Amino acid sequence: MEQIFELFDYKIFTKTEGEGAPLLLLHSYWGNLTLFDQLARDLSQNWQVIRIDLPGHGNSGVPPVGYTFGKFAVVLNELLIRLNISKKVSIIGHSMGGYAAMAFAAIYPERIASLVLMHSPVRAADIQSIKLREREGRLLSKGKKELLLQLTIPSNFASENIDSMGNALTMLNQSSAFVTPEGALGSIFAINHRVNSLPMLQSAQYPILIIIGRHDKVYGPDLQLNDATLIPKAEVLLLNHSGHLGFMEEEQLVYLRLRIFLERQTILN
Repeated sequence: MEQIFELFDYKIFTKTEGEGAPLLLLHSYWGNLTLFDQLARDLSQNWQVIRIDLPGHGNSGVPPVGYTFGKFAVVLNELLIRLNISKKVSIIGHSMGGYAAMAFAAIYPERIASLVLMHSPVRAADIQSIKLREREGRLLSKGKKELLLQLTIPSNFASENIDSMGNALTMLNQSSAFVTPEGALGSIFAINHRVNSLPMLQSAQYPILIIIGRHDKVYGPDLQLNDATLIPKAEVLLLNHSGHLGFMEEEQLVYLRLRIFLERQTILN
């Protein structure tokens, strides 16, 4: 079922499928909910899978000025209420989607059954990352979106996978076409202003799965691996043949690990 919700200053497109314990999927920057099509088909056999287009992406509206993931967490909670989701929710967040997931978990820990962070660093943006995003913003402001995407989209994959990722590249190009410069600029602001979630995760009482690509060129694996060891409730899946899109690059391995992790939490909750 597809719906659009007008919540506060946000217009959010949602898609829900399957039955069972609720499972929320949050996509990455330049993506939309279609990137999870295969994963949603698989997981909806056993869970109620809820997908959304994050603000400024897909069929959702451009976020208001000053959009942050902390502010959006309140919108996300209201969205779940409107969808009649009263049970605890498992959340899978990829990259930027992970930032939104962590912000939600920080404000509503009682609503979290489990948390999966895929290629999503848990700390605040560092100076180098902020400068890179600001450079992206300048290119967007100069009308050079296509040039930016030509440079960045291929870098999402491990070098060994580029030749076999034709369908994934097509999906990324299609999803990025639905992101306006205004939507991208709003997301850059939110990404650069994300908070350090490591202390929150260290005290979390719910299970956490952290998925890391050994060849991630967007966010290097070393700091992600080190931080994961500092989180008591965290399990780690290191993908030896993936870059930043492990759920596409090593699709079956990721799906099997997710299913095992989520089934365990479903039994416990």
